[in-house]
Amino acid sequence: MARTTSSYARDALTLFWRATLLRCPRCGKAPLFRSGYTTYRRCSFCQWRFEREEGYWTGAMAINLVVAEFLIAVIVIPLAISGMPVIPLLILTLPLPILFPVLFYWHAKAYWIALDFLIHPVPLL
Repeated sequence: MARTTSSYARDALTLFWRATLLRCPRCGKAPLFRSGYTTYRRCSFCQWRFEREEGYWTGAMAINLVVAEFLIAVIVIPLAISGMPVIPLLILTLPLPILFPVLFYWHAKAYWIALDFLIHPVPLL
């Protein structure tokens, strides 16, 4: 049976909502992270293997980088255009390239798994 656009969109929303909550995108029941920055190898509920191949998290790193750079640009460019002096601008914005990727790490991994599910579909539970 072919998937309709509405079912594809509904699945995408479900996947990304589960990723936002840092839950398994497939079942939505189990957490993705054990503690700190350690990802579980498998979902404790549906047994889906999170890291499916060597280098799997490269996409998550790319998502993290793009989102962090975009957020930094959204903050820095308006401040620079408004005429803010250079020294306060640097003091305010220099920590951002370190802070944003660290804070967004968990969600970047979760969104990468959700995106992988969209690219390589499996039945959602």
